[in-house]
Amino acid sequence: MKVEVFDERRNILGEGPNSSGKSNEQFNWVDVTGRKVRFRNLVTSEISEYETTEDVSFAIPRSPGGEILGVVSGPLLRDSDGTLHQLLSRENADGFHSSRELRWNDAKVSPQGDLFLGTMAYDGEINAAAFYQLRGDGKHLRRLFGDVTCSNGIAWSTDGALMYYIDTNLNRVDIFDVDEKDIKNRRTLLSFTEDMGLADGMSIDANGNLWIAFWGGHRVRCIDGATGEFLEEILCPAPRITSSVFGGENLDQLVITSASESTNLADFPEAGMVFITQPGVRGLVTSLFPA
Repeated sequence: MKVEVFDERRNILGEGPNSSGKSNEQFNWVDVTGRKVRFRNLVTSEISEYETTEDVSFAIPRSPGGEILGVVSGPLLRDSDGTLHQLLSRENADGFHSSRELRWNDAKVSPQGDLFLGTMAYDGEINAAAFYQLRGDGKHLRRLFGDVTCSNGIAWSTDGALMYYIDTNLNRVDIFDVDEKDIKNRRTLLSFTEDMGLADGMSIDANGNLWIAFWGGHRVRCIDGATGEFLEEILCPAPRITSSVFGGENLDQLVITSASESTNLADFPEAGMVFITQPGVRGLVTSLFPA
């Protein structure tokens, strides 16, 4: 597949792409440690961005406008005019103050409208993080499970009956059954070998197949969401590929984020940029946060 640069602005740690708008033409993503939320319109090529005062791990569009932000002390709501509203913190959900330095990592809104979000330790400590669920009203945050190292990719099957999940340290894809707004019965779909890179963020297409970014793997790989069979791969001009999202009027454009940290830019001059390709399939609409 032909991969092109979609946005030349170099991200230190580009992550969490989303698409929104009437024709799914407005893409946004974050530069986590660069503390920026960035936007680019697929149709007009208009770009914009704003800065945050803390590292920001996700910025998911909201139905009323603005975004829900995964800053270190958050999550919090940001209105279209920039007004911020603090939500419940991890301490509220955990019932204790963690001695570890943690930040949010990947997050996605479920088909039911709840935000699922996880953490990671800045020093990469094993099993120091956890996975959480924020109700769509923004008023109820609960801890689902701990013993997480780097909470990452999240996706739901096309019928909403399954949730796929990646803890990067485990380098595998796990599946949960969705029981109304709860998840249960965790099991493994498939595991990856070290030479493939580390499984990072992911998206799902309308056929129920997962598109998984591989940190250190230069690729997005497509696997069958039912069997775990490898179907396709996209080679990217950067080694640290972080996530992807479908968008465009026909949901047939795949936008891919990358990181430039710890990368030799002489060898990979496009590292940290955002790429785009047409994988030959349609994706699903990004679920917005309702509150």
